[in-house]
Amino acid sequence: MNLKNSKFYKRIQTLRHFSKEKILKEREQRSLRTPALRGVEMALSESQCNPNTDVAWSQPSSSASHRKSPATGAGANKTKVTKKKDSSPRNREKGFKPVQPAAAEENKDCGEVNGYIELNKCRYRVACTGRVDASAVRPADGPIFVESKSTICVSNSRYAMIGRISKLLGYKLVKESKLWNILWSDSFPGVELFKNMKRFQQINHFPGMIEICRKDLLSRNLNRMLKLYPHDYKIFPKTWMLPADYGDAMHYALTHKHTFILKPDSGAQGRGIWLTNDLKSIGANERLICQTYIYRPLLIDGYKFDLRVYTLITSVDPLRIYVYNEGLARFATNKYVEPTPGNANDLYMHLTNYSVNKRNSQYDLCDNDDCGSKRKLSAINTWMTRHNYDVAEFWSNVDDVIIKTVLSAWPVLKHNYHACFPGHDTIQACFEILGFDILVDWKLKPYILEVNHSPSFHTNEQVDREVKRPLIRDTLTLVSTVLADKKQILREDRKRVKQRLLKSKGDSVLRPRPVAGAAKPATNESNTAAPREELSSLAQQVAWEESHLGNFRRIMPPSDANRVSYYSKFYAQSNQVSIFQETAASKKREDLARKMRLQLEEKRAKAEQMLLASSKRKRLIQPRSVREKHRQYMYRLKENWTPGFVSEAEERLRHTWQQMRTESIKNLKITENIYALLYELGHLSNTDITVFPSLYHCLQIGYDIKGAT
Repeated sequence: MNLKNSKFYKRIQTLRHFSKEKILKEREQRSLRTPALRGVEMALSESQCNPNTDVAWSQPSSSASHRKSPATGAGANKTKVTKKKDSSPRNREKGFKPVQPAAAEENKDCGEVNGYIELNKCRYRVACTGRVDASAVRPADGPIFVESKSTICVSNSRYAMIGRISKLLGYKLVKESKLWNILWSDSFPGVELFKNMKRFQQINHFPGMIEICRKDLLSRNLNRMLKLYPHDYKIFPKTWMLPADYGDAMHYALTHKHTFILKPDSGAQGRGIWLTNDLKSIGANERLICQTYIYRPLLIDGYKFDLRVYTLITSVDPLRIYVYNEGLARFATNKYVEPTPGNANDLYMHLTNYSVNKRNSQYDLCDNDDCGSKRKLSAINTWMTRHNYDVAEFWSNVDDVIIKTVLSAWPVLKHNYHACFPGHDTIQACFEILGFDILVDWKLKPYILEVNHSPSFHTNEQVDREVKRPLIRDTLTLVSTVLADKKQILREDRKRVKQRLLKSKGDSVLRPRPVAGAAKPATNESNTAAPREELSSLAQQVAWEESHLGNFRRIMPPSDANRVSYYSKFYAQSNQVSIFQETAASKKREDLARKMRLQLEEKRAKAEQMLLASSKRKRLIQPRSVREKHRQYMYRLKENWTPGFVSEAEERLRHTWQQMRTESIKNLKITENIYALLYELGHLSNTDITVFPSLYHCLQIGYDIKGAT
């Protein structure tokens, strides 16, 4: 039977045709809706304005005044909703329609961009007025950005929101094997990836940032800076790294009655954290971070909380740090009481980690800013204003804590960056979003708790969506990917490789000697060309970042000249003390490592002795080669053997003995007794059941095979 002529096959083809038509209709409707409604809805709901840019949604233009729609009724003459919109080229390409060139030229000098956008069959005029001079953003030699579609790889990220926002900004999603412009990864990449990166590529992690993102390394760097600058680095609770600082911690516990909080040296999400008043309960060899517990934290509605401050680092040499103006405040779910031996195990009271408190039934899901177990920083600012706190001074102190924390690892960051990217001269090869967890005490003094190199971008709640979506969008807008021309850089790299390959071996040796009175070779010009080019690329990046801040604020370098001179002394830490210098804690760690190494060597020596003893016992037996030769010799002898003569009387006698043995086994019932014993003990195998089915059947029905005749 031909399957194509059957009714079933025709029915399948008809359904497939209908489904294709339906999919095509849905795509057409989606394509008609996307540029007008979807883009504007996302712009109205998520976009944050550049502080230097104001976007006004004005009345409908005269060209569309004759058209009537539900959106153009009695309130059509009123001004529409005033929103802030980023004025980056990607967003203008995405949502705004440019006006005539003449109008654009008129507004070029004042930094004003006019355009129209259509919504619900009505045409609205959009005006973006920026206070940034166009000459400051655009150098004299040409534009600082390239009008090409950038690509981003999010294959190594588990957050789908990053890919969606990248598409809205005009990025193209590609695989890791392609020539991407940005690689967004949740974990630290390997050295091979850094080594193979092109000059136009950027990645969202700096090499060496683990120096402040691991609890033990952060504690080591902050303690080192505290010894160098004892009056400036009181920005974290007193911390010891166990077991290296076990003696110092025990001595402090004897002289101070404090509660201590203990954390794993490389833990996350609140796992393994506990409180204690007695450090003697800790083993001398346990790897932990011991901190003094802050007794009097700042409370809101009776609950303890900490701040998640999102920080963007775009460069380490020079150091450029931006802080996002919006963030999260994570609250504990049980009202705070000072720690006692009775409530030390109540983690819902003492810990503010979201991964811990979300398991509590008291966790409050609230969309209002003044309630909930997770709130925005703007709500915290409003609460501080109501209670007459100085909000500007508080955030200045928070910025100071963030800058000093990054500066504690700055020598390592600078060294690792230049070692991994020696030829990255067009744009910065890295940028990174860090999540600083900051605890505030009752005097409004901030303390750094930990730094997260890959903060969570899950949007399980409304407050997460309101904070993290604009954060990702403003970050991708701020990075300087558009300043690099991918095609031009690839052409330059190919040309450089070709010149290096075609260069003869003697070209670098056979150079013309300078003649007296002749013109000098242009070595000075070639030497100064590279710094000028580097300065130009750095100036372009700075101009781009300053004009595309979004909701970020720059904290490093600070705008105040006094603060610049104040932070400059921390850059000289590498000249005063080496980060690899021996300390008391490092010596103790070396002693502990030496003891562990000696123990391992002893175990290895014992194992080798056991193997040696077993090999000696085996040597008493002849080697395998000797035994093999002996076997072959005996086999050759057996080939020459002839069977001996067996008489008929001997054969009859052997047969008689075999018959007598069989009769004895049968009369004494040896087989039945052994079979019954194995059955009772449960040791019968499948082979026993198959070979003696009758005995097994008798035992199954309860028949006594031992006494049967």
